[in-house]
Amino acid sequence: MNIFSTRWFGNAARLIGITMIVSFAVFPFLVVVGTSLKTMGEIFRSPATLIPEVVVWQNYVDIFVRIPMVRHLVNTFIIAGAVTALNILVSAPAAYAIARIDFAGRGAFGLGILITQMFSPVIILIPLFKVMKTMGLLDTYASLIFVNLAFVIPFSIWMLTGFFRNIPEELEDAAMIDGLSRFQTMIRIALPLTMPGLITTSIFAFITAWNEFIFALVFISDRDMQPITMALYSWEKNNVVEWNYLMATSVVATIPTVFLFLLVRKRLTAGLMAGAIK
Repeated sequence: MNIFSTRWFGNAARLIGITMIVSFAVFPFLVVVGTSLKTMGEIFRSPATLIPEVVVWQNYVDIFVRIPMVRHLVNTFIIAGAVTALNILVSAPAAYAIARIDFAGRGAFGLGILITQMFSPVIILIPLFKVMKTMGLLDTYASLIFVNLAFVIPFSIWMLTGFFRNIPEELEDAAMIDGLSRFQTMIRIALPLTMPGLITTSIFAFITAWNEFIFALVFISDRDMQPITMALYSWEKNNVVEWNYLMATSVVATIPTVFLFLLVRKRLTAGLMAGAIK
């Protein structure tokens, strides 16, 4: 076997491997989209079909008529937007302090932040419910905003700390020699240089808040305050699931996050690569 044959078989094996991985990853999404366009009769027909025999676009109209989809989407935008903004407002200064300021207990503080990531949300669900009830925050946006912040801030601090440490300290020293304070140096020098990291953590916070379900299920009973994940729960009643509407709701709920990813994919990829290199 000559070198050309070996190279051809190598390329063919690589192509087959990539095709199998992509097919495995994309197949669930094809099932979701296909099911969202079927009638209930076709969904339960055997053998199952991937492509609808009759495309039922009316399913997407019905989900906006039968449940307050627009209200669910607005609620989710408010919660996810607030979590994203507050996450950057809190985690960026905290990460900068860990990266640049040598204060007592810095190592323990960083370790404490890491430990909070090891708790399962289910473990603290009941205690948090009692706290929210005592504070009168049930059925409010604030309950979900605070809870989501508690889970995204530790990861964001750890990720941004790596970005801040990668900035040459000489740049900040020169800025402070020119008269800038530490806070001004962070705002005018460090933050612009960590923009890929800020975008990456913002996307992480937004998607985490957008997809959160378990706390919304426990904290929010008022339908006008429920996020989009609770809309999925609307299609299950008395052990009967309307799969076509549930899948259509899933597609609509996914569109904003896909659009956001496409909008910032280049900066997101750059941020993840930079974080991996660190």
